[in-house]
Amino acid sequence: MLFAALQASAAIDHSCPEVRIVPERLPSMNVPRSGHNIFYADGELTAAGGHTTNFVPTPTAEYYADGEWHLMDMAYSHDNGFAVVLGSDEVVLGGGHAEPLGIGQTFMVERYQPSTHTFEGFGCLDRRRVLAAATLLADGRIIISGNHYADDAIGCFDGQSQVQHLRSVRQGRSNPYVLRIGGDEAFILGGNDERDRHLDTIYVDRLKGDAVRVPLLEQWRPVYTDQPFSSDACRIGHDTYLLTATDKTGQLAVFKVGNQQGEPVISLLPTATPIPMRSQWGTIAYKGPVVVDSVRQRGYVIGVDSLYHRQYVLAIDYGRQPAGLTLCYTDPMEHAAITTPVVTPDGDLLLAGGIPGDNYKPLADVWLYHFGTEAAAAATSWPAWPWAAVFAALSVAFLAYIIYIRRRSSRQMVTDTDTELPPAAVQGDTSQPDAKAAELMERISRLMDQDRLYLRSDLKVQDVAVALQTNSSYVSECINSLRGQSFSQLVNTCRVRHAQELLRRQPDLKTTIVAIESGFSTEASFFRNFKAVAGMTPREWLTTLSEA
Repeated sequence: MLFAALQASAAIDHSCPEVRIVPERLPSMNVPRSGHNIFYADGELTAAGGHTTNFVPTPTAEYYADGEWHLMDMAYSHDNGFAVVLGSDEVVLGGGHAEPLGIGQTFMVERYQPSTHTFEGFGCLDRRRVLAAATLLADGRIIISGNHYADDAIGCFDGQSQVQHLRSVRQGRSNPYVLRIGGDEAFILGGNDERDRHLDTIYVDRLKGDAVRVPLLEQWRPVYTDQPFSSDACRIGHDTYLLTATDKTGQLAVFKVGNQQGEPVISLLPTATPIPMRSQWGTIAYKGPVVVDSVRQRGYVIGVDSLYHRQYVLAIDYGRQPAGLTLCYTDPMEHAAITTPVVTPDGDLLLAGGIPGDNYKPLADVWLYHFGTEAAAAATSWPAWPWAAVFAALSVAFLAYIIYIRRRSSRQMVTDTDTELPPAAVQGDTSQPDAKAAELMERISRLMDQDRLYLRSDLKVQDVAVALQTNSSYVSECINSLRGQSFSQLVNTCRVRHAQELLRRQPDLKTTIVAIESGFSTEASFFRNFKAVAGMTPREWLTTLSEA
């Protein structure tokens, strides 16, 4: 509601609303670290590798449980290496700097087993790599690309033990985006070459075809990220991603990258206001990719001020047309960090470690930004200047009036039209469901049960309304009235049931594959919704299944 009110005020004064947000400080990690990977494995938050104080690689990892961080030994340090979560049973980590001070590259590859909290080295890469990126294909292979001050190419891990050279690339890149497309294709693109120089001409390499040029990349380039990240965190749909981009003036924008018959389709995401490059306190330096919460259809980009004393979070509500923007800022902090954030299962944003502009002094600090939980309302205050609050209040009143008029119009339409949902269902009266409401619910159920529309990771209520030739508000009201669920709850329940069936037939199937095959856009979303529906994690559910 807060974001909606602020975005309404922005529509009036054509500026991005600014919101003060108070993050919650969690227990610090045991080891200060940067250049590390952070991920959820088996539903457990884990920070792995990187370098620590004095720019020294640290072969340690730690997981967060019971309100504290638990330290683990790794086989290697993987400072600025990559990590790919294969499922609840395994994570593959590879590459990284060979020496302190960010020097050299390594061949090293290891596995992490979250069930036992153990690491094991098992092989080597196709070449020495650092600042590489990787993605998991539907067949279990991992595609690897990117390098830093060394030759680049596309490598392939077979899912068992071997990493082999697959093919050359049109241009070398450092820390590129490796985007899985359609299960067995991948697009690779970036703004910097392997020697950290801006690319004059940007190509998109394809796993299964020749490299291609996209006209938009002549004016805008992907933002270079010098911290490890997973491109999966940028996914908003089965084949669609959001990427940060910048033009020659330094203006930030957001790419929407998709796929049309194997060809990359890249466009700028329309936003309600331009992305602000300055706040009321000065210039903002945005760092890193867009990290997506697909459940709430919101992306986040991290920023800092010039003194690294204030943290910024740009919230992008990409489910709106155009996308709504809200610039969130903290009070001055001892240290604001450059690091890759992670979206928690509750939809909050977590920053762990990172650097305050100095690689020799990484942080152990952990901050939780309450964007998904109820605490957000208490943690966030109105913009600093009063006029924005006035505009927001007026906008809320105006929106309430519009909603009131539309509801009156909708009820009148229902009364006058035999083909739409009856008034009882629109008003939420479930004591005596109307026959037409029940019929609409049956048609919705048929779309889910027989057509399995829920397998589309980007499914929206409008898609169901179009398929049934009715109004999206009627679909939502019908589901709420007759099932007691929101549309997203209904869809995610269907996805969880589908996932349970897959796991029942193939208990050893990797959960990342189960998530994708069930319509979830991210593994974090899969874990969160599975627990919400089943009351337990996938691993716990399988255990009860085997004991039955």
